[in-house]
Amino acid sequence: MEQNNNHMSEPSRKGRKKVGLIAALVAIVVLVGGYFAFQSHIANEAEIEIARFLRENQLDRDIRYREIDASLIGQSVTLYNLRLSLQGTEGTVGALTVSNYDLDERSGQLRSVDLLLEDVDFPIAASPFGLFGGPSPFLIGMDAMRGDIGIEYEYDIAKGDVLAAVEVSMPDLLDGEFEVSISRFTAPPVERFSARGFNTMGRMLDDMGKADLNSVSLRLTDRGLKDRIAEYASVESGAALDGAAYRKELFHKLDHQISENPPQSRFENDMAEVAKSVLDASGGTLKVAYEPQYPTPFEDIGSAVFEVMFGGFGGLGKQAPRNRDALSDMIDRDVLKIEFDS
Repeated sequence: MEQNNNHMSEPSRKGRKKVGLIAALVAIVVLVGGYFAFQSHIANEAEIEIARFLRENQLDRDIRYREIDASLIGQSVTLYNLRLSLQGTEGTVGALTVSNYDLDERSGQLRSVDLLLEDVDFPIAASPFGLFGGPSPFLIGMDAMRGDIGIEYEYDIAKGDVLAAVEVSMPDLLDGEFEVSISRFTAPPVERFSARGFNTMGRMLDDMGKADLNSVSLRLTDRGLKDRIAEYASVESGAALDGAAYRKELFHKLDHQISENPPQSRFENDMAEVAKSVLDASGGTLKVAYEPQYPTPFEDIGSAVFEVMFGGFGGLGKQAPRNRDALSDMIDRDVLKIEFDS
């Protein structure tokens, strides 16, 4: 009986370990930023405090770095040569730089912070990066997420407004930007983040669901990903063509299908034009933006708008005609914008 109980508790321990690692990274950012703002001997003091934090939370083997450097002039702190262990899989970050760190001393809330992760190299199996609705990354030659990641965060404590942006650059694959603006949000004090009490993050996500979405946008620039996917699709179909040639073949097939079955709505017409542009040539930038006319709670977005958007693509929704009309109306009112620049 005792053996079974131990076996059943194993997944929860693994889950806590993974959550603890994420919490530790958040705490390190807070510690690094705090010491750069309040200490004169920044590097030494921050290094001692970070080492103590990792040791006390039994994470000193999961998060390691070679050196730390601080600049009062540039108001930044950098950890070099980080090695992270996530569920037995190791990844590396060449440098993690924390800058623009502004902590409200009275409330303990973070007003702003910028993060730059350079030379990230993490196995796909242990990272959140995947191809939704597409082939496995391994099948198109992607065994790891390699590149740079930039994060900017600004929070207006009085108004409850948050502006967050993420930039990703993956050489020979794609560049991406994601930006979201929300209001009516109360961020927790940063001191509540710890590896042992990470339920603060769960509460914060719940609060974010009740916040209002002002706008959200996504930009993806192709740096070779389209041709990799096309080459995989060519091999799978038995066409034995390179990526560019197979894209051309798909373009002509799509053009014929559109002429045989013309789009029935503004949304379908725009999507057809975007699809043709994507297939016509390598490169190009896809832009998607959603900005409701009035601030809309995230909870309503999740249950309504996203369902409508996915449904508007035909086979992904059971009520495609109704969704197409709703999406067309959103495009007509400039609430939803979907563009592709070659």
